[in-house]
Amino acid sequence: MKNKLPLLLLLCPAVAFAGASASTFKKGKPSNQWAANAAIDGKTETAWMVPGESANRGEWIMIDVPKGTIDKIRILPGYAKSDETYTDYARVKKLKVDVLCCADSTSMETQSTTNVDVPDKNEMMEIDIDDLEVGNDMFGGKAKIWVVDIYEGQDYPSVAISEILVVMKEFDAAATFVSDSGDDPAHMIMETRDESTRTFWTSPSEGATFTFEADGFGLSSFEFQHGPAGYAKVKKIKVIANDVENIVDVDEKAGWHTVEIPGPYGYTGSAWGEIVVEILEVTPGTKPEVAISEFRAKATNFEGI
Repeated sequence: MKNKLPLLLLLCPAVAFAGASASTFKKGKPSNQWAANAAIDGKTETAWMVPGESANRGEWIMIDVPKGTIDKIRILPGYAKSDETYTDYARVKKLKVDVLCCADSTSMETQSTTNVDVPDKNEMMEIDIDDLEVGNDMFGGKAKIWVVDIYEGQDYPSVAISEILVVMKEFDAAATFVSDSGDDPAHMIMETRDESTRTFWTSPSEGATFTFEADGFGLSSFEFQHGPAGYAKVKKIKVIANDVENIVDVDEKAGWHTVEIPGPYGYTGSAWGEIVVEILEVTPGTKPEVAISEFRAKATNFEGI
């Protein structure tokens, strides 16, 4: 994976490795506690926060995004470290989202715009918005998110956003398996890609894991189906991508189960390279092995290699 990074940087200029920037941010220690990247780090103890002397309205945070379609905005408004800090500081009430094009241009221009109303809740919320196309035939752009209106803080004037994520539309990605813990040649991992639930992968339940990748795709999630009756079923799963983890509980129902792949750059589909999947817990069956019958990967952008 490390050997691919320089090549990706050269051939895929639309890929957003820079993350986020902002109009301004409150200075503090550590120095990045209130900076723009604090809103995409997955931590509620950090937040993008503007200085106390700011008027709040008119400030912005900007996230680099690849060519694709913005579908939703996921946001945890305010300084959400605790219920107390949430009400102490100002929270966003209304946002404006501008899509700027394009990553190959020195003078970014607004391509499209939509407004977002944000409920006053101390929780991560996914808000559906008008679809926004990003970029041109080759390059992506930026999502510039403006603070239009706020809920006033009880004690402090500074507006904050603990987490924000640009959710992009998904499509099927051509993934390949790199390794897996299966040891039965009759039930190999490739069997999960044949569009037939009659064939399946098995692995000893203890330490069950597999790794996959999809060169050129920005991976955002994967879907799988449990194996046949009698085998153990996946109950808890951990996904590791770019040193970021996501742990998901899975129920026993039939059909497809979706697992989000964590991305470090503020938009879904910012994961690249090898994706490691660890099965942490299973629901026991009459057989000791865990089984998966079908698998498919999803992406939000394709840069090629």
